[in-house]
Amino acid sequence: MLLLEADGKRLFREAGIAVPRGVRVRESQAVPALPGHGPWIAKAQVPVGGRGKAGGVQRVEDGAALPAVLDALFGLRIKGCQTRDVLVEEPCAGSEHYLALMVDASAGGIRLIHSPQGGVDIEAHAAQGQGFNELLPLDEATLRGAVQRMSAQAAPALRAGLQEVGERLVAMFLAHRLMLAEINPLFAQEDGRFVAGDAKVVVDMNAVDAASPVRAILAEQRDLYPDAWRKLSEDFDFVEIDPAGRVGLVTTGAGLSMMLIDELVGQGIAPFNFCDMRTGQMRGSPERLLRIFDWLAAAPDVQVVLVNIFAGITDLSEFTQLLVDALQARPECRWPIVARLVGNGEAQARAIIARHPELPIVFEPDLQQAIARVGRLLGKASCTKEQGAFHAV
Repeated sequence: MLLLEADGKRLFREAGIAVPRGVRVRESQAVPALPGHGPWIAKAQVPVGGRGKAGGVQRVEDGAALPAVLDALFGLRIKGCQTRDVLVEEPCAGSEHYLALMVDASAGGIRLIHSPQGGVDIEAHAAQGQGFNELLPLDEATLRGAVQRMSAQAAPALRAGLQEVGERLVAMFLAHRLMLAEINPLFAQEDGRFVAGDAKVVVDMNAVDAASPVRAILAEQRDLYPDAWRKLSEDFDFVEIDPAGRVGLVTTGAGLSMMLIDELVGQGIAPFNFCDMRTGQMRGSPERLLRIFDWLAAAPDVQVVLVNIFAGITDLSEFTQLLVDALQARPECRWPIVARLVGNGEAQARAIIARHPELPIVFEPDLQQAIARVGRLLGKASCTKEQGAFHAV
């Protein structure tokens, strides 16, 4: 999971890595006091790259210009992510470097990269063999040794500063068990110090325990990290992938769910979410399904729900009864539901659905037929806003 820049810089500060002075501005909240007298740089806080090209990074000359810049940034969508948080900070000068520690899964190690030329063209510089790039084992002493070799290649006036920021980045990377800690640009100051102009920090969600500072960040700002917070608090995966998606997914198995999303998109159907509900942890309670229904009900454009469960250990008769219980507990949730239930207990699942003709469930074990039914229902679906329910007509 990619942290917002402001939260990545929060971890940098705690690790002793210098960052520009700045404040966060939340939508519909008063603007806090800004550092200095301007100018400033206002940056949309969204967990994607390409903000500058999308208009998400703007210069603010003075306090009078700030309201108009914030109005332009709040609500700006960048690669599907809506801006609700803006970082306003002092600009930073100096020569631009690049510094990163990352997990290189394909090579089976940790990669330390430094380039004396940062910025948007870092890939071109790396292709030319400039800078430092080593694959290393996950060992603190070895990583620190690599930082020393990296620093020795820098200009003499920058060696001490680069070694310091490199060692602090190593400590932070290991302490939080990160997948990526990247600074681009990393500004070299005239006095030899370095300041992190940006922060790209990727967290391994499986390594976020109860005492982790990352968990505290997610808990404080759960509205900005809804998918990550759901995973931590609910212990299963539900990720919004297209806010305008018209099909809600109730599925289990990460690979199976991703395959289903690919099939839907390939046929021109936009799914709202990814889901791995882990049916094995639902014994006797529809609570997990109720959570999913509530999230789908909050989605503005979901018109049909596709349930896709391929059962091995899971007993489909038990799951189907929980599905019925959940729908009965949420009478306002009346989307057409296509249920593809295949595997252990399939015949019993079909019988349970047949006993409840009042519920809008269509049983369809064939994948392509299930997707075709979803497509037909989307063509017929209508929403009665006064009742807050979807139904086929």
